[in-house]
Parts: sequence; structure tokens; C-alpha cells
Amino acid sequence: MAIQSSFRGNFTMSGESTAGSGRFGTSGLSEVSDFATKYRADIDGLRALAVVPVLLYHAGIPGFPGGFVGVDIFFVISGYLICGMIDADIRNRRFSLGDFYKRRMLRILPALFVMFLVTSVFAYLYFLPVELEDYARSLASALGSVANIYFAGTAGYFDAPAETKPLLHTWSLGVEEQFYLIVPLLMLLVWRAAPRQARLLFAIAAALSFAAAIAVSFRNPTFVFYLAPFRAWELALGALLAIGFFPAPQTAFGKNACGAAGMLLLLGAIFLGSPSAPLLLMISLASIGSTLVIASSEGGVSAIGRLLSLRPVVFIGLISYSLYLWHWPLIVFQRTDQLLLPDSSGVAAKLALVALSVGIAFLSWKFVEMPFRRARTVSKSMVFGIASMATASAVALCGLVLFVKGAPFRFPERVVAIASYLAYDPSQAFRSGQCYLATNRQHLDIETCMTTDARRPNYLLVGDSHAAHLWSGLSAAMPAVNILQATASACRPAAMSVSPLDTRACPRLMQYVFSDFLVNNRVDKVLLSASWKDEDIAGLSETIETLTSRGFDVVVLGPIVEYDTPLPRLLADEILRNSPSIASRTRTAGIRERDRELGRIAAAKGATYLSVYDAVCRDGQCDEFAEGDIPLQFDAGHLTAQGSVVVGRRLSTGLAGQLARADNVVR
Repeated sequence: MAIQSSFRGNFTMSGESTAGSGRFGTSGLSEVSDFATKYRADIDGLRALAVVPVLLYHAGIPGFPGGFVGVDIFFVISGYLICGMIDADIRNRRFSLGDFYKRRMLRILPALFVMFLVTSVFAYLYFLPVELEDYARSLASALGSVANIYFAGTAGYFDAPAETKPLLHTWSLGVEEQFYLIVPLLMLLVWRAAPRQARLLFAIAAALSFAAAIAVSFRNPTFVFYLAPFRAWELALGALLAIGFFPAPQTAFGKNACGAAGMLLLLGAIFLGSPSAPLLLMISLASIGSTLVIASSEGGVSAIGRLLSLRPVVFIGLISYSLYLWHWPLIVFQRTDQLLLPDSSGVAAKLALVALSVGIAFLSWKFVEMPFRRARTVSKSMVFGIASMATASAVALCGLVLFVKGAPFRFPERVVAIASYLAYDPSQAFRSGQCYLATNRQHLDIETCMTTDARRPNYLLVGDSHAAHLWSGLSAAMPAVNILQATASACRPAAMSVSPLDTRACPRLMQYVFSDFLVNNRVDKVLLSASWKDEDIAGLSETIETLTSRGFDVVVLGPIVEYDTPLPRLLADEILRNSPSIASRTRTAGIRERDRELGRIAAAKGATYLSVYDAVCRDGQCDEFAEGDIPLQFDAGHLTAQGSVVVGRRLSTGLAGQLARADNVVR
């Protein structure tokens, strides 16, 4: 899944800095006041524990493979603080929706809008037209508090990578802002209608959210990652602690044991986790760990609480919201435009990003966040009015950018023509939704994609998107062959066991191909193609053995040259910077070596091997254009339709001899 394979770890830190022990179903003004006024330094320290690993993880500093779980830590903190204060104010009969939203706006919007302003200036200066249009859409979504919905809807496999989206991190703000919109109303309703059942009702809501996340994760993990209904249970964990559903430990041993257990879960997720681990597992470890750490200091500071209350740790926690806002745009502009240093992958550039992020975060906290947080005498009407005007003005500018199609007049015509392929739609060439299954909701069109032809040789092309991008080129180069197609996103060609409850497209498709179609149909060749990785070698060997034992002629199509950045972007940069070697310097390492290893394995197992890499690259030089100003590849690795024709023509020569023999048989 493009989503979580390419971007985890955005978070928000916009919760209040006070905490205490408010409860539903109890009374006492002193208890209510304690929650609203008691400062807990350990919670600011917990913010630091989240933001530092995320910053280092995103900057590319090794040693923090699970640093992205900061989002989950902050969701728990927000649920605890916000719901605790709402509970206290409701029971004290002083809760006001207007006052609540005013505080939220003063807390979130000033620093956020400053980041939007600066990021927008850099986007206008550096982004190509397609990129600027995408940025305008994401900005409008963030302004409307629906960034998470926008990014969930644009997280397809062929969408721009995370490293080109400077506002991608605002998805978590969208989740929290939707939480702020719904939860106060829900708590008011429950408090008035069923105060005695309040805690139970919130626990049921949390359980339903978690159950929904589990159910949907099998079918659409992107939605589970981005959308508020499937993240609500994390916020609810903190809320349930704040309202007393979970009892806080009271003895010294209980506090310290609770804090230590929570810290071990958090550190385990951060240092031993992985982006490839199941999403809900990582979320659960971080959320439960955060809840335990907060609970450990509810009735008095635990040993872990004292550790988190150290001044340097608290300082990072205090600036964590601004650090969250600024670190990701800086990383994006450094990686796409070398904003700070020419080598984005170098240690110096990574450390410079970390230092600059912390420095800007401190300035934002001191000169933007703090003054507005102290502006308690400003009227609600003024706050709402200014926020509304600023939002409307920014949305209007986004509309203008879309109206002028990304302001192409900023760049030479050739650059604009090449960069337009950043928005290339491969669905027609790939036969998406029919023969290439891009989502789990799609099903193979057997009549269109898998019908054999008695008058021509039949070749079955099986694999992932790197198989799908070859279909049109091979079909054009070999009109005398009927090329069948069974491909799906991120789907290696191998026999897979499928449970009756599995709704994923790839296992279903491979089960059909290997256990149904190839059992009941004969084809002249089976073409196996994928974006092969080292971990695929064992599975490929087994697949070749299985097919050859059944008498099939197997052809393995190797990996194609790939880049660390979409090729059209690199080609545009070559022109703008007058540096023709930019693309060649950013080729993904290790592919040529893997290509050679796969060739040896295929030959040893009795299969034919065709090197797609050699079809594109010769003598250290790789073709970058299909023809004219049309890039060979539209992203970091997939072929354009014209590129597929070029590569398909070259690969077809490797099949020419066997094709001729097949034609003779037909005749």
C-alpha cells in the first residue's frame, strides 16, 4: 500500500498543557478545578518522547524504525486533556462551546497559519505546475479541517510520493479538529441524557471504533490510517482515563510498575517497530503505552513521570507543536529542491534539517504560540471573524492557483511539458479495474483479460504494476501473440493460500491464476514480472519450480531501473539547473545487482530470463525519454505508454525465436 509503505508518523500536539483527575459521575469543585489548573510537566515530557523519534525518523536518521508512532502518543494525550477539561467544565456548569472553540483556535491556528504562509511562498517558488496544483488542493483541505479525508482519497499507488507533499502531516490535525467538533457535543448530550452511564457509553464507542478499524484494515488500510472513525479509539483511551473509566494506580509500586510497563511498550515500538509491521499492532503498542505512562502519574508523580519532567525534556515538549508543524515541510523542500544543502542524503543535510527544525520551532513557540495563548481577553467574535477571513482568503488563493493551472508561466515550455507527466494517468494503458486491480474492491474481468485465442499463441502476464506497465508495449510489439493479463497492485506472482475471509485483491487473484486458470487452461508461456526485491527470490524460485513441473514454459522479466524521485521531476530539474546528470545520480541502488542474481536463479531453475534493466540501460547510461519530450517513466519506475512500446519492442526480440516456432505450430 502506497500509504503506509511510503508515509507513517505524522502527528499533532495541539492538546492543552494542563491535566488532573476529572471524573464523570462525581462531584466537587476542588476536583474540577484541579483538572483545569494543575500543570503536569510529565505530559509535556511525553510529547518530547513522541516528537524527537518522529523528527529523526522523517529526517532519515537511523535507529528509529518505529518513530512514526508519535501520532498515536499525541492522540492519546489530546483525548486525555481535552475530554478531561470538557468534563470538568460541564460538571461545574461553566462549559461554553464558544469559549472552547475560541481556545482551540488560539492554540492551533496562529502557528499553523504562519507555517501555511511560509510553505506557500516556497511552493510557489519551487513547485512545478502539477505539484503546485496538488499543493493548492491539500492546503484548501487543511484549511477546511478535512486534510485526512483528502489524503485518504489521494493515496493511490501512483499518486505523488509523500516526500513531495509538504502538508501531508496535516492529516492528523484533520483527525483532531473533527474530534474537537464532535466530542464536546457528544459529551454535553451524554451528560444531560445519561450521566450515570457516561463512562460505559464512551467505552462502548471506543470498542466499536477499534472493531471497525480491525474490520476495515483487511480491505482498506489507507482508510484506517487516515480517517477519524478508525482513529477515534486512540483518543478515547485518553478520554476514558480522564473520566475515570480506567482506575489510576495509587500505591508507589503500582505507579512505578504502570509507568515502566508503558515506557517499555513505547520504547519497544519506537526502537523495534517497523513501517512494514501491521499498522494496528504499532498503533496499539503506542496507544496503550501512552495511556499507562499518563495513568502512572495521575495520583502523584511516578519514577517515569519524574524522568519525563526533566527540564530539557519538558522544553522539547513545549515546542513540540511548532516542531511538528515545521519539520515536515523543511524535509520536503530539502529532498525535492535541496533547500539547505545539495546532497539530501548526506549526514550533514539530515543534521542541518534537525537543527533548523528545532530552531524554527523555538521561534514559533516563543513569538507566535505564546502571545496568542495569553490573548484570553480577545473576544470570541474577533477570533472567529479573523479566522474566517484568513481561511476564506487562503481558500480563494488556492482556487486561483487551480484556475491558472499551477501558474505554468513561471517555467520554460519544455519544462512544463515534461513536468506534466507528474500527473500522468496510467489507468488506460494498465487496463485498471479490469486486468490490473489497483484496489481490493476491484475484480478481474476474466472475459477481457483471460480469454485464450485458439488461432494465436497465448502468453499469460502475471504480477504487479511492473507487469501491468509492460502489457501495452508487449501487445503492440507482438500482435501475433494473445497476451493475457492478471496483475494487481503490489502483488508478486506466486501461489498464495487464501482464507475465506480474505478480501484482498492480490491473494484472490493469485489463487485464481495458479489454482484455477493454469490448472484448467494451457498457455504457451507464463511471463512473471514484478518490482522484484531481495526478499522475493525464494518465492520466485518456488513459483518457477511449480510451473515448470506442470510443463509450462516460464519467462521471468527482471526489474526495471528506478529512481529515488519521479523521473519527470528529475528531468525538469536537469533543465532548470543545467545539470544533465541529476537523474543518473538518483537511480535506486542495487537494482542492477539484483537483476543479475535473478537471472542466475531463473536459468538454474529452467526458466528464460529477460532483463528489463538491460532493455533500458546500456554501458552505464539509461534511456530517460521514450521520444521527444515524453519521459520513459512517469514516476520513479513505471513506464509511460510510449515508454512501454519502446521497452516492449526490445523485449520482444528475446521471445522472437520461440514465437516463430509457436507460429509454425499454429499454421
